[in-house]
Amino acid sequence: MTTTAPAAVPAGHTMGDRLADYVLPKVPVDLLTATNGRAWVYPNRSLSFLLGGDKREGKRFNWRRPYFTVADRVLHCVVPPGRDYAHHYTQLIRAACALTGLPADVTTEPPTPGQGLEFMDHWLPAHLPASDRVILGYVEPLLRDRTTAWAHRPGFGWRTARVGNTTALLLGCEFSFWGDLAGDLVTALAAHGHTGGVVYVGKLGGLQPDMAPNTLVVTGTTTRIEGRHLTWNSALDLAQAPATLRSGVRHATVPSVLDETRTWFEAHRADFDVVDPEIGHMARAATTAGVTFDYLHIVTDNLCGTYEHGLYGERAAPVATGRRRCLHDIETILHRSLA
Repeated sequence: MTTTAPAAVPAGHTMGDRLADYVLPKVPVDLLTATNGRAWVYPNRSLSFLLGGDKREGKRFNWRRPYFTVADRVLHCVVPPGRDYAHHYTQLIRAACALTGLPADVTTEPPTPGQGLEFMDHWLPAHLPASDRVILGYVEPLLRDRTTAWAHRPGFGWRTARVGNTTALLLGCEFSFWGDLAGDLVTALAAHGHTGGVVYVGKLGGLQPDMAPNTLVVTGTTTRIEGRHLTWNSALDLAQAPATLRSGVRHATVPSVLDETRTWFEAHRADFDVVDPEIGHMARAATTAGVTFDYLHIVTDNLCGTYEHGLYGERAAPVATGRRRCLHDIETILHRSLA
């Protein structure tokens, strides 16, 4: 059992006054108030799929969330078995307490070693179509003009796309895979022989002042993860890339966006351009398994705090328009790289 560092508060976090807009919708404040800030975060104890946390709202993927319940005057938060998942939701609860004036008494039970991989192994469909490359993340809008229909099993859905001589498997996940759990997914895919390479299409935060949210696609082949630098080779064809693409960016892997405090930002802005919780884990897993890895991510927030939109307001019309343009450019790069 562990406790964590002091909670993020607006004055100390890069989201500033918008921190509440990010945190509070993710935590049942009424239940947290009823327990007076007492909470317990722990991984689901069996391979059973998440029973609650339904945030579907018309989504095909990324709609299952950790679920909350109250027992013995303690708020129980049940998360998928990832270290970073447990850390992130612990920080969310502690921040919610700080924002609402509650005392924070949060206990965290991390997953046991290997539990995340076992979870992914259990839910990953056993008979996925053969493919040369697996695309993860924002898969639903990609390569629609050349794909099969969606197939579904509990937890995952997929379709295949033929681009030139390459078969790509677009694999969607009903639950969000956070941090180290994303690396477990790559390990499971490679271990089952489903792919020779992975492309992750997602979103991340920019550290440089000219990185306007939802106008820029980034990629790179380096990260720092858990105090170590990691470099890998790219399989993308970036010749004649769209103007929105910025390649060769310097990436940092952190467990949670709530760790992106002003102190962290000032200490790292000179050394890194972008940050997220997954890329380092996925790259390390792919490198260990001997398969290629690339990411094509939309910069969706900027830690400098000088832009109107970020993770705290993702449903505004300008955000949706900007992301559609970026996804179009990502598809252009995928066409060139897979053909």
